[in-house]
Amino acid sequence: MLRTLHIRLAAVLLFLLLGPAARGQEALLGVFNSPKGFGVTALFGPEMGEESNILTLRTDFYGLLGGRTQKMGVCITYTHDYAIYQLWEEQFDMTLHAGAGGQIGYVQDWEKGLFSQFDRQLTHKPGLAVALAGNIGLRFDFDRLTLDLSFTVAPGMHLRMDEDTSDVLLTFYHAGIYHAYFPQLNIMYRF
Repeated sequence: MLRTLHIRLAAVLLFLLLGPAARGQEALLGVFNSPKGFGVTALFGPEMGEESNILTLRTDFYGLLGGRTQKMGVCITYTHDYAIYQLWEEQFDMTLHAGAGGQIGYVQDWEKGLFSQFDRQLTHKPGLAVALAGNIGLRFDFDRLTLDLSFTVAPGMHLRMDEDTSDVLLTFYHAGIYHAYFPQLNIMYRF
């Protein structure tokens, strides 16, 4: 089931990317790199405009790299960003941008015990996270290549099933706040 979800999310990402490109808008496609996970990013919007749409489909590594779980999550994030400051140089253009949007995914949430010797494994099951997303970043545009360093905060809710009681639990999505300081590097190619 999770593999089918990955394929459907990738198809949605490509559909959303090809739509703006067909209307003559600038489109960038590249890779997402972060301690949060890896994935693909699409940036599209009016050419040389004051605003842009950023769509990211990525894995979620929470608990995986530390050996606390063997379950990898997946999430999709969309933000509509506005240029706060722009600088045009001969070799590159620089844009400071910020915006808001949303995030949805099937992920693990933050749990206590990261540095504990005894409670190392995550005790809660992964679940559905729905969150608002706030993004701020610095983008460097070269001829065909774009580098974007950003940070995203995602306050929201996490819906999961309790393993012991089979109750459905709705809690605050802690990882969306606690991992806001993780940098995100997008390396994109301009089409």
